[in-house]
Amino acid sequence: MAFEFNLNTILQIITLVGVLFAVYHFFRKPQEKSEVIDAVFNERMTNYEKTTEKSVQLALNHSHTVESKLDAHIKESQDGNRTLIRIEALLEQHLKQ
Repeated sequence: MAFEFNLNTILQIITLVGVLFAVYHFFRKPQEKSEVIDAVFNERMTNYEKTTEKSVQLALNHSHTVESKLDAHIKESQDGNRTLIRIEALLEQHLKQ
C-alpha cells in the first residue's frame, strides 16, 4: 500500500506541474506574440520614417535642381530678348534712314 500511495502522490505532483505549466503557457504565449508584433511594427515604422525622409529629401533636391535650371532658362530668355530688342532698335534706325 505504501508503494501505491507514493505512486499516486508522484502522479498527482506531475499532474499539478503539468497543469501549472499549461496555465503559464496559456497566458505567456499571447504576450510573447504581442511583443513580437510590437517589435515588427516598430521596425517597419522606423523603416517607413527613414524611407519617407529620404524621399522628401530627394524630392526637395530635385525641385531645387529644376528651379535652378528654370532660373537659368529665364535668364537666357531675358538676355535673348534684350538682344532681340537691340537688333530691332538697330533695324528700325537703319530703316528710317
